Amino acid sequence: MKKIFIIVVLVLLSISASLYAEDGDGGYAAAFMQIPIGARPTALGGAYISVSNDGAGIFYNPAGMSSISKKIFASSYRVMTLDRKLGYGAFILPTQGQSIIGLSWLYAGSGSVAARNKDGDLLGYDLSQNNHQVSIIFAKRFEKIVSIGFRGSYLHTGLAEMTSFSVSFDLGATFYLSQLIDREKRDLMAIQDIQAGIIIRNLAATYRWNNEQYYKTIEENPFGVEQEDKVPLEIGIGTSARFFNRKLLLAADIVKNSKQGIVMHNGAEYFLTKQFGLRGGYTDRSMTAGFGYMFNLEKFGLAIDYAFSSQKVNEGSEHIFSFDLLF
Repeated sequence: MKKIFIIVVLVLLSISASLYAEDGDGGYAAAFMQIPIGARPTALGGAYISVSNDGAGIFYNPAGMSSISKKIFASSYRVMTLDRKLGYGAFILPTQGQSIIGLSWLYAGSGSVAARNKDGDLLGYDLSQNNHQVSIIFAKRFEKIVSIGFRGSYLHTGLAEMTSFSVSFDLGATFYLSQLIDREKRDLMAIQDIQAGIIIRNLAATYRWNNEQYYKTIEENPFGVEQEDKVPLEIGIGTSARFFNRKLLLAADIVKNSKQGIVMHNGAEYFLTKQFGLRGGYTDRSMTAGFGYMFNLEKFGLAIDYAFSSQKVNEGSEHIFSFDLLF
């Protein structure tokens, strides 16, 4: 077991070193998937790779969801400025052998603008942009120390008269490092539930565009252009641990994609009671905060979470609401 621990640490260190070797920011395809999804992860500053133990975990690291023991229906909506929309729905089903399967749908869109021709004349209709991601996931825990997770997604996006689609794959792992310590010693430690996670996102994701159909609506003799738009490959690592008899959770992530610089995510969660927790975080020049409450309703449980994300680059502050029904 000690050898496994050493290997895990070396792998995480080597990956983090390679992440720091690159730099630079810019636009990229499927940027909506970079926005923190769900109220609890957002309130934690997006530091969720090693946590991922509820409905929102699908979008961070499916491997962490193998510990879920009840069926979950989850939904969330993010109130955004500039007529943007972001929300999801998900269903998670535990199966035998500490494993789960699940489905999710993520939607992102923007408001509409009036269409005009090349001379600036109104064409009598509006243009809008929308994105859909439909995913299936599978996760399983092996022995006590590691879980492996997989997510396969169908991506569909529309802009004006153009549409494009792609498929993508995510691979993740969660390491339960506290399990390397004898149980008697582990129970006496001040630090509990030490975990590490790693995720590789957007494997094979590429949009292909052709604007000929759009030009047909504004020109008599259209000339179409084809464009290939790759979704950046992303690698993330994260750690988390609990303190004060598991009342305090601290988490930190490092995420790097192939087109942008490193982004750090940091968050903390403190449970005042078993049902009520306060959260705070920081990520990419944005402060976050929130809270969550768990209602126990006989055979059901209902988790209601709220998060506030401060203004970033004049985009305005945002409010996120999430609901997880456990049954």
